[in-house]
Amino acid sequence: MTPEPLATPDPFAALYAETRRHQAAHGCGAYVYRAGELLGVLAASARARRIVEVGTALGYSALWLAHGAANATLDTIEADAEHVRLARAQLARHGVGERVRVHHGRAEAVLATLDAGAYDVAFFDGFTPTAAIVTSLRERLAPGGVLVAANMTHGVGDNLRAELADPARWLTASLGETAVSVKRGG
Repeated sequence: MTPEPLATPDPFAALYAETRRHQAAHGCGAYVYRAGELLGVLAASARARRIVEVGTALGYSALWLAHGAANATLDTIEADAEHVRLARAQLARHGVGERVRVHHGRAEAVLATLDAGAYDVAFFDGFTPTAAIVTSLRERLAPGGVLVAANMTHGVGDNLRAELADPARWLTASLGETAVSVKRGG
């Protein structure tokens, strides 16, 4: 007999499916991070009060982050104006619109406007991560903050791998396409 999976049932399964339909119909980059419950667990275990996300799409991962850290505020960044509109509507529908601020713009530009050293969790799922974006996210994290970087198997360069493998800067675990890293030092 195969045991049942241990994961929490997905309270946002309808949005997951809606995002997949949207992506297929429009051929856009609204990809859904498949391990939403991991985001919720990491946000909860970090006791996150402030979270930053790159790559909102329609809001699925933002909902999981907000769900895991029920008292946190979240800044999420999305370059596609239609996705910003759809995400804001979903976040409001799920009752977290007042805690989640959706920023419209390029990650590099928006991150530069956010407080340095103020975030407990950073999630990257916008595109193939670059060393520059990871460096900017690191600057936003408080010491001991958690970085979750998706898309690590999508042509990531050696400079990014070296950055996340630097034991003076990060404690990193690889979970396939996702790296989970804890910021060391200041």
